Amino acid sequence: MNVRRDQGGQALLLALGFLIFFGLVIGALMTFVGTNVLATERLRDQRATSYAADGAVDTAIQIARRDPAIGAFGATPCMHASTFTTTATTGDATVATVTCVSLADPIDLDRTVRFTASVGGTPIVVADVLLHDGAAAAAGGLPGVDVLKWTYCGHDAGSCP
Repeated sequence: MNVRRDQGGQALLLALGFLIFFGLVIGALMTFVGTNVLATERLRDQRATSYAADGAVDTAIQIARRDPAIGAFGATPCMHASTFTTTATTGDATVATVTCVSLADPIDLDRTVRFTASVGGTPIVVADVLLHDGAAAAAGGLPGVDVLKWTYCGHDAGSCP
């Protein structure tokens, strides 16, 4: 007795199994790719924000070195105009605005100033800076600067001083 078996159905089942398996694998990979693209975009935005804030604070420090009235004790506001701000803009048009507060002691020859850089109203960087005006006056040059504290707040305003 010669029984012939048809294996055409088995090949179809194997082909369907492979298609389902690779469909699931490709679906998982596409989800992974989409998640990574979104994470990259958010990182780019965060990096632009932090670069703009860092640049704005650096600019404010250099302006304060040249202008001894900025952050001087009793200066209200800390800068000359009522809402003096220094801004820095990144290539993608992220704008950071810096304001300052005088932390100076009335009997100190040097200025201590807190610069706060904000992007979209959220504080991103806070820097406490000591400008050595006493030594600069004696030497006849620009004051030296000590950064006492540089705090990156991230995008959580509650973590800033």
